[in-house]
Amino acid sequence: MRNVIRIVISVVVGFFLMWWPLAPVYDALNWPTFHSWGLLHGSFFSAWPTLSILTFLALGYVRFFPRAEDTPLLMLGLVWGLLLAGFLNIRVYLSASTTYGLLAATAAVVAILSFFATHRLGLALLVVSPIAFFNLEYLLDLISPMETAYLYYAARHTLDEVELPLILSPSRLGPGITRPRDPETGGPRPWKRPHLDGPALPNSIAYNRNRSTIF
Repeated sequence: MRNVIRIVISVVVGFFLMWWPLAPVYDALNWPTFHSWGLLHGSFFSAWPTLSILTFLALGYVRFFPRAEDTPLLMLGLVWGLLLAGFLNIRVYLSASTTYGLLAATAAVVAILSFFATHRLGLALLVVSPIAFFNLEYLLDLISPMETAYLYYAARHTLDEVELPLILSPSRLGPGITRPRDPETGGPRPWKRPHLDGPALPNSIAYNRNRSTIF
């Protein structure tokens, strides 16, 4: 029950944190992506869940809720990930040196925080989570009927391309795994064992040889 209350509080508080202080700070500093106009036009897909996770971690300092391990380090990594997502969202307008500088700084921040953290993988995932949350915007396109019809057409087209090879593969594999037929008897031809049976003999000699007679 405590976890449910904590999640509900985190989601609600994270929503209000978008509009204060996040949006006013970005408006005052003239930073991209998470200003008021950007939040109204799609960037809340990253800001809302990120701030909700940040609130969830901060509630660990309340005695009623358990505190997660490495909480300060996780919160610092999450804040840096939010800053990184805001600037990488306009990477087409940034120079190559700026983009690579942000990535190098991210690697340095993750390395420093991971040196003191116990759960290093969780820390690294939290740093990149704001960037991953941006892709949630494109998942809503799958709900539209036009996008669903396009996905169905693409899947059908792919199936048509691989349908013929799938049908022909067993027919090509079958002759290789079946035993050859004897043209005289119509039955399966016996496997030849040259090191045991010797050279192949005519049918009459082989038949009499099995009966312990030569002719």
